[in-house]
Amino acid sequence: MFVSERRNGDRALVWRSTPPAPPLPGELWTPDRTVRHPSDGPRRASKYAVHQGLAPRTADDAVRHLAEYRHRIATTAAGGALAQFLQHRPARPDQELALPDQDRLWANVLVDSIQARERLIAHLQGGQVADLAELSRNYPGLREFLSTEIALALGVAESTATRRLDEAEAFTTRLPATFAALHAGDISDRKARAVHQGTGDVTPDVARQVERDVLPELPHSTMPQVHELIAAAVIRRDPLGADDRHDRARGRRSITRHHLTDGMGTLKVFSTLQDIATIHTALTAMGEASATPDDERTADNRRVDALVDVCADVLDHGRWREQPLPTQQRRRPHVHVTMPLTALLPGPPTGDMATLAGYGPITPVQARQIAADATLRRLVCDPLSGTLLDHGRTTYEPPVALADHVLARDLTCVMPGCRQSAWRCELDHTEPFRPGRVTGGSTSAANLAPACKHHHRAKDGGGFRLVRTATGYAWTTPLERTYERPNTRLWAPAPEDRPPPPPPEDPDPPPF
Repeated sequence: MFVSERRNGDRALVWRSTPPAPPLPGELWTPDRTVRHPSDGPRRASKYAVHQGLAPRTADDAVRHLAEYRHRIATTAAGGALAQFLQHRPARPDQELALPDQDRLWANVLVDSIQARERLIAHLQGGQVADLAELSRNYPGLREFLSTEIALALGVAESTATRRLDEAEAFTTRLPATFAALHAGDISDRKARAVHQGTGDVTPDVARQVERDVLPELPHSTMPQVHELIAAAVIRRDPLGADDRHDRARGRRSITRHHLTDGMGTLKVFSTLQDIATIHTALTAMGEASATPDDERTADNRRVDALVDVCADVLDHGRWREQPLPTQQRRRPHVHVTMPLTALLPGPPTGDMATLAGYGPITPVQARQIAADATLRRLVCDPLSGTLLDHGRTTYEPPVALADHVLARDLTCVMPGCRQSAWRCELDHTEPFRPGRVTGGSTSAANLAPACKHHHRAKDGGGFRLVRTATGYAWTTPLERTYERPNTRLWAPAPEDRPPPPPPEDPDPPPF
């Protein structure tokens, strides 16, 4: 770990491989010592079994046993040996031994174990950073799609994979001391990421000065304190760069959405403080203007409703500042919800649910609120698989009907984990269409799939392969790893209507 010491009157960082440890009690068991119980013969204690070996028979033995364990996990560097010691944590001594202040002693053992596991977790995360950085330098495919490869392998969003790759590159190039502290288990992954985020808009030289300033304080600082330390160090080391940092940060303005439980979600706006003040002030005024004497909504409720009203009005009229909204798949931007017919009928809850394209399940009540002002179209689904069989239409030419069928069938981009709405995707021939040739895929529902621009490029030039299967879509990456995206289930029977699962097969049937 990095510690701050005074040398020749100046403050300096000194690397220590292990954290400070409690003093080692005398006459402790050691891995190389032969231990003997009155009722047992001699037994050699293994390197890792010293903690879990023979159950202590006296209070003194139990105290020494726990002290040995605490000393070892405090002095062992984060890695395989520490993992072994933690795996064999001793059990709580029997109450019959009547240890002095036993509850306090055992609580300290647990706290020490928790601290050691935190160091081990950080060490493993540091190892993952190293692996990601090396993979980034040795990936045989196009670098643009490495985050897709990682996202599929880990089952995370592609934005998360991109962030982890960016952090790995920064830790192994711009912030080596932060990476070393993480790999040693001296700071957590969150604190290491805070250093990366706080120094992202400064030069590499300033970044290293900042990490030298803050690293000694990070192990015992809370996250708010960590952010304050980093911000103060950046200002101190780069007092003239504040405007440049603001301009670079402003270039990353964004809106992100997150799905929560109970049919809820969040919308996060990242922008300048003056922009945030403008938005908040306007929404507050609009909410106050919409209030009525018997209005039971809170001020926050009214702000949200005002924002929704403005956006819904734009979609309803199809125009923004006298300019028509761009079309998507030959249709104006819209919200797409798929629901069983029973979800539209009044009555007690039946377990049915609706699906908001690109977001996930919502309740029938939410679906009925949307359907009140919506255009309804009939979808016929397979009663067993729940997949789309027919998309009812009364207008438009067949090409439009075909596109609508595919979009309604898949709802989102068919890359596993991608939540881009199908209506914002491109319709791709899974088997390439080759006009004028005998070979090639047809323009049919079985050979069409929505793919966002990024994943369409991954298939058509990034080394990824897409195959339609009976149960969904199979993607093969440049590393020859295959991942399946199952067919979208638009309908599922209520729990009481579902057939019972088949009985398990007997692995060893009788010989008759």
